Amino acid sequence: MYFKLGKGTAWLFGLFYCLLLMQQAHAQQIKEVALQETQVQFSATPGNCIALHQGRKCFARVALFWQTSTLGHFCIYQKIQNKVIQCWKNSRGSTTQFEFESSEKLEYQLVSIDQNRVLAETVIEVSWVHKATARKRRWRLF
Repeated sequence: MYFKLGKGTAWLFGLFYCLLLMQQAHAQQIKEVALQETQVQFSATPGNCIALHQGRKCFARVALFWQTSTLGHFCIYQKIQNKVIQCWKNSRGSTTQFEFESSEKLEYQLVSIDQNRVLAETVIEVSWVHKATARKRRWRLF
């Protein structure tokens, strides 16, 4: 199929195409700058706590490790209860240990106090060996 375009229309399409390419290049530069600013590592060890029976609390000693590329003030929060685990001033990374006790998974957030935003999240999953049964077992002799 062939379309005959006037000089004005072809020029307009060319201008539109150039603007589109410039906009894509600018968006890529913004993504690269954002990635450079937010180089963050945040992990929990162990990442999974195992209870014997479903619904029972799991107990474990957990270590949270974090590291950033920038110096600043940071805190680790437990997401659901918004409970502060520990805070650091003028730091780029650290490790904290605490006693984990829960019957369900818990999420933790690394928050930059300087920028007032969440930088990273990690989860400690809870699993079990034996699944809870709905029926009761009754033993009878007769």
